Amino acid sequence: MSGRRPLVGVPGMWSAKVQGMRFAGVAVAAEVLRSIDRAGGEPVVLFPGSAEGPAEQLARVDAVVLPGGADVDPRLYGAEPDEHHWPADHDGQDRFEAGILAGCLEAGVPLLAICRGLQLLNVTRRGTLIQHLEPGPVQHKDAIHPVAVSPGSLLASATGASRVHVSSYHHQAVGIIGEGLVATATAEDGVVEALEVPGAPLLAVQWHPEDTAATSAEDHALFAWVIEAGRQRRDACAEFAAAAAL
Repeated sequence: MSGRRPLVGVPGMWSAKVQGMRFAGVAVAAEVLRSIDRAGGEPVVLFPGSAEGPAEQLARVDAVVLPGGADVDPRLYGAEPDEHHWPADHDGQDRFEAGILAGCLEAGVPLLAICRGLQLLNVTRRGTLIQHLEPGPVQHKDAIHPVAVSPGSLLASATGASRVHVSSYHHQAVGIIGEGLVATATAEDGVVEALEVPGAPLLAVQWHPEDTAATSAEDHALFAWVIEAGRQRRDACAEFAAAAAL
């Protein structure tokens, strides 16, 4: 078995301006990278402008963390952008990340999808989004609030908890749940906080576990789960290849 740290692919977000650079850059939140490193993985940025397809990019990694970012284009779920719309800088960002999502599901690559990642997952499965959450009983932007976790879910297994306090930073939410997806956590106002695909090594959460992974055992456990799942998949593939070579 290989002793190397599992390689965790992190799709970068094309940014029109990055401090310290003269031109456009590709950004990944530092806390996402730190959380992967802390949990025992080695982050690898996946370039959204690559000439390779998702299958080729995913072939080099053991797991994927799809981080938060700009709004998903509402035209992908049959709506028009409203006054609150915050578009990605790169026209191909949604298409790139949707390809990574589909590639993970097709190949069984363990995936942790965060915030925008959950929303894009829902849209790619023919679901919809609420374009803007009006102020209500639960504050979802720059706030920490509790969510209830469904018993028997992969999320419950990974975190060992039935209720967790999460760091939220989003103004959109799941509307109609996409095909083949199951909601496995909700906020007190009914907002969907986690989605899963039964039987698949995939966890999608609406909150930002990287914000508090250094101090929250449950949030750290999400990164530990995806890295351990990637390690197990890598080792199983290596065993299969070794047996086939005999």
